[in-house]
Amino acid sequence: MSLVEQIKRGAQPASHRVSLRAPGAAWAVGTLALALVAHLLLWLPLPLAVQAPAALALTGLLPGLLLVEWLVGGLADAPLEPWERGVYSLGAGASVIVVVMLLLSYLPGPILPWQTLLAFDGLLALLILLALLRPAPAPTPATPDPALDAWPSVWPAAGAPGERRWLATGLLALALVAVLMRVPNLGYSEFQGDETRALLRTAEAIQGRDDTLLLHKKGPAEILLPASLYVLTGRLNEWTARLPFTLLNLTGIFGVFLLGRRLFNPIAGWTAAMILALDGYFIGFARIVQYQSIVFCMGVLAVLAVYRLVRLPRQLGCFLTLAALLLATGLLAHYEGALAGLPILYLLYTLWRRGAAIPRLARALIVPVALGGALLAIFYVPFVLHPSFRVTYAYITVNRIGETFPYNNLVDVFERTTLYSTSYYVALMVLCTLLGLVRVYRRGLPRGWGWVATTLLIAGMAVTVARPSWLWIGGQDHTWAFFALALAIAWFLPRFPMEERLVWLWFGAPLIFMLFFTLTPNTHVYGFFIGWALVVGNVVGVGWQALRERVGLPAARWIGVATAAALLLIFGNYAFWYFVATDLEVLRTWRENRPRGYWVSYDMPTNMSIFGFPLKNGWKAVGALYADGVLDAPFDLHGKEPVADWYTRGLGQCPRDHVYYLWHESVEPAEQGYNTVVRQQIEEKGYRLFGEVTVNGR
Repeated sequence: MSLVEQIKRGAQPASHRVSLRAPGAAWAVGTLALALVAHLLLWLPLPLAVQAPAALALTGLLPGLLLVEWLVGGLADAPLEPWERGVYSLGAGASVIVVVMLLLSYLPGPILPWQTLLAFDGLLALLILLALLRPAPAPTPATPDPALDAWPSVWPAAGAPGERRWLATGLLALALVAVLMRVPNLGYSEFQGDETRALLRTAEAIQGRDDTLLLHKKGPAEILLPASLYVLTGRLNEWTARLPFTLLNLTGIFGVFLLGRRLFNPIAGWTAAMILALDGYFIGFARIVQYQSIVFCMGVLAVLAVYRLVRLPRQLGCFLTLAALLLATGLLAHYEGALAGLPILYLLYTLWRRGAAIPRLARALIVPVALGGALLAIFYVPFVLHPSFRVTYAYITVNRIGETFPYNNLVDVFERTTLYSTSYYVALMVLCTLLGLVRVYRRGLPRGWGWVATTLLIAGMAVTVARPSWLWIGGQDHTWAFFALALAIAWFLPRFPMEERLVWLWFGAPLIFMLFFTLTPNTHVYGFFIGWALVVGNVVGVGWQALRERVGLPAARWIGVATAAALLLIFGNYAFWYFVATDLEVLRTWRENRPRGYWVSYDMPTNMSIFGFPLKNGWKAVGALYADGVLDAPFDLHGKEPVADWYTRGLGQCPRDHVYYLWHESVEPAEQGYNTVVRQQIEEKGYRLFGEVTVNGR
């Protein structure tokens, strides 16, 4: 029992002594050794590609490992498995970076390397001491605990070598797909507009501008996550700035596998994780400096931690504290981190229904609520009190949420989603969702009503495909009512498995909010894709069981492998050409180079919310020309000001008294004609070509 748990239970803490035989001693010694290596790598004149991972390890991974070990690593009868410990540690490490850098940003003056090292080294020393002080876990009870039988191991027992081999192969395939879609050419693209907005504020925070975090229209995590790396190495490029976000995105994918495995079965977990590994939104987010990967990872891990308590009610306060830390970090990234609060509240309700007395649950929630509330208050109280919050509030309520809902964003979301991911991917997701709802209706409703609900569902979806705005009533579009009714049956059916209700709630409520009660959802729809992937994963898992019973295990395995391989080829080929291949920049040259055989519903892709696609316009060359003095006068530009500010280090832009005009094509293919007109207008004002930057021969 940890010291924290003893205090929450009102027990007298046992005596503690520092001992190298303590349960956490191995973690403490190993962490100390790795920290010394990281310090050495930062001190030596090594390439940034070596120093950046060392900085991330020192400030994130190592504190995260120790924090998880101290907080939830001491359960004897159901210890954390390596997979679970690993994803928790990476998530907790990111939380540590965000919180420590937030506190350092409040100090007067610039953030200096010695301050950063002192803060993280001090935290490491404290965590090492706590790991050494943690008492040995209580002995395993002699009588079997039914709760343990209901908590399946992620890795099969040694007596099931065939199952182990298939699972190992599946996890290897998942890792390869997830990594190959995210890591290659990670540093190819120049920073895009939203990336440079965040990174310019990172630089300002390091330089000591007091209110730069408060001027941001969202949480500060995307600013703070690369800040420790920037301070300790003194350098930042496209690859190193994006690396923390890529790692969190990959962590979230394996967190989805663990959650799906725990909720349903290995097939469901693997399918849900592979869906997100191939999803264009999540691939794009992994390749940019933005908050989405933080929100995704933290939300999944927080739900995983609380679900463990529902199935295995041990160390309530400790796991809830971990979940609170993760959830608060997601909210420090963006307000939509609150979407994970919905499944967490439902799990807490389930925990109470399954026997956790309210006084016990209330005591266990004291520390988590206080911790999460304090972390959020540290930033959001001054954020709300700052004069610029009025602009932020107006932006959120008017430009994003709107004031005249309900809306109908079905067409816009469909077209954007079928750009990020192939139309076949979206069609398969929708088909699996319909099959899942039909299964819910047939199982949960009386026989006659089940057929009626199924018929209305199929008819309603057919009409929605043919005419998305088919429910106009009183001059307003109420298509939301059809979707709400279809999903509400899954939410409120009696005697419905808790796990299935959880994923339908996690998918359905954000879907209705994003599609029908948000004016401009754009790429924010990723918030319901997490629950959606788990819904589809469960449907596939149920289908696999039915196939196995019909044709037998060996035949079912090979049918499943062949089907998965075909879908991986179709979806992976699309994602590779759009996100990984850089020699063509497919999106920019969409009419000429888009992969053939992939049907789309539009003549040209949307030109809004285009993130994560390969893009190199030549801005690094412009920055080098200014640094070398070849360009030596103010400029105006056709493009986004933050990008120019980053690559020219804020030098030279002057729209009113400029000598040069910097013109470039945009990533949005629909704007090519507009770009040409702008160039003609520039030339008509008397400008003559000074020089050209070529990228891939263009």
